[in-house]
Amino acid sequence: EGPAAGMDDAEPGDIVEQLPHPLLELVDELEHLGHGVIMTMGKGGVGKTTVAAAIGLELARRGHPVRLSTTDPAAHVGWVIDNPPPTLTVGRINAEAETDAYRDEVMSTVGQKLDAQGRALLAEDLRSPCTEEVAVFGTFARTVAEGQGGFVVLDTAPTGHTILLLDAAEAYHREVLRQSSNMPDPVKDLLPRLRDPRFTRVLLVTLAEATPVHEAARLQSDLLRAGIKPFAWVINQSLSPLHTSDRVLATRKANEQIYIREVTERLADRVALVPWLPESPTGDAGLSLTLRGVPALAAAGE
Repeated sequence: EGPAAGMDDAEPGDIVEQLPHPLLELVDELEHLGHGVIMTMGKGGVGKTTVAAAIGLELARRGHPVRLSTTDPAAHVGWVIDNPPPTLTVGRINAEAETDAYRDEVMSTVGQKLDAQGRALLAEDLRSPCTEEVAVFGTFARTVAEGQGGFVVLDTAPTGHTILLLDAAEAYHREVLRQSSNMPDPVKDLLPRLRDPRFTRVLLVTLAEATPVHEAARLQSDLLRAGIKPFAWVINQSLSPLHTSDRVLATRKANEQIYIREVTERLADRVALVPWLPESPTGDAGLSLTLRGVPALAAAGE
């Protein structure tokens, strides 16, 4: 973003004391209930996967059983973690594999009761695009249900895909009310679980820039309409906690204050802030910097 008028002489250390707390303090709050679902949501490219991995790894290190998973086909949560503790399970919801498994299951159960013509019609029906939606949705519901016995940390797909998933949840829930006897329990219970603040904690991840903040604000409105209240916002890759003598970076840092204030004062009840890191935060060291923020950067000699 271009320099804001009047920001050219911004002091690098301006209003650091007013910044949100590190991500580690948010993990302390998330840990309190002992189980449930934590979902990172937001625009593509804001660091949802890194935030999810850092939270999942820290909870697992504290001895909790954690399943870290993603609904984003472009994300690879396993690449971020190089030394997972035994309490951490890493995976992803693979749409293609889930769809194939769902087709096989339907053909071996429903298809078994049909003649050859009926099986051919069923197989054709299962090639429709909505089959993938049903398969992925069922897997998503089962993954959420695992939050009863530990923590499930879900890195979701970018905003548009997330809204489609929530729309599907509402549509399925209406269908559940109509024919509950035919629905598996995880599907029946999905929307109530997502709406339960004691079970599901949604974290909106953003950068301290106009487009990511405003897209996350629209997502928050959509979530509230669906009866889901975000637990916290995470401002990622922020220059604001860092001291810099570089004029361009100092100007960018000053510009961030507008959006940090917008989040902290208008949009969120609780906010965590992750500093900009010189390298991609992977492995134990990178995720530790993501969690602990500036003190960890100082200790690392940054």
